[in-house]
Amino acid sequence: MRLSRHTGQTGSATIVALIVVSLVAMVVTTLIWQQNFAIRKLEIYKSSTQVFWLQHSLIDVIRLVLRIDVQNDPNIDHLGEIWALPLENSKVQDYLKTEELPEDLKRVQFSGSIQDAQSMFNIANLWEASMTVPNLDSIKIYTQLLQQIGIDSSLAEQTVKHVINSNSKPQFLDDLLNIPGYTPEIIKLLSPFVILLPEPTTINMNTVSLEVFKALFPLFSTSEAEKFMLLRTNTPLKSLTDLNQVFGSIHPNQASPLNSMIDVKSNYFLANTAVRIDKRNISSRTLIKRFFTPQVDRSYTSVIWTRQKTVQVE
Repeated sequence: MRLSRHTGQTGSATIVALIVVSLVAMVVTTLIWQQNFAIRKLEIYKSSTQVFWLQHSLIDVIRLVLRIDVQNDPNIDHLGEIWALPLENSKVQDYLKTEELPEDLKRVQFSGSIQDAQSMFNIANLWEASMTVPNLDSIKIYTQLLQQIGIDSSLAEQTVKHVINSNSKPQFLDDLLNIPGYTPEIIKLLSPFVILLPEPTTINMNTVSLEVFKALFPLFSTSEAEKFMLLRTNTPLKSLTDLNQVFGSIHPNQASPLNSMIDVKSNYFLANTAVRIDKRNISSRTLIKRFFTPQVDRSYTSVIWTRQKTVQVE
């Protein structure tokens, strides 16, 4: 079902409301800083704390958005939902216009977005959970993906052999540099389409990229794959039965989908945040696992890891 304009506006308003709640808590902290002359004198400490506090708040907002989404509909994740709406080039003062803020805080800019980590090919799918047996179907898919990108396809089997023989599970995509054949240039080419998750996962057909889709289903021509992308955007898939029906309308001779390797919902998401404060751009990427039921601590999400990069600007 196509999302209406009203639905999109409601989703945007929801995110803005959540951000305001988070930022209000930040203002309280700022006011406390203003009352503490000693801390105000420690500019380096203060700046670092502001960055941590703003990024932490953004991640909290993202986790809340993901929780609301799964409570609204736990059976499907697609690009028309509120979690897929980015927040770009915002300023703290835009959300707190009635508050008296320090000048340095007024100038702080931030952005945030959520990406479905299961829209990409998961390197952890190349072996079974025990890390002793290769997954032949996944090796074939990774081989086809490498061919599409223009990378030596023999890296697929080489990756599996190295990980199983060394019994050393990589955590980040950069860790593949420890495997002969990978270079920084190859990692850069792979990064839009490949990820390393803590466990084998399915690929979400509502969010999968064109390149990964063609690796999954090589019988589809580029035009047929693009038609699938358009159909699933206009009418998100609610089940694998829906997927079979769409496949039948596009490519009647296509074999049945690899049901054990695909789905229409996701467990892992990437939170991308960026903060500009003073003369620094601080970007971070956080992997979040979302659960479909509350955990012991009543939380629906868990932060797996966070990676941060700081760039000094003039």
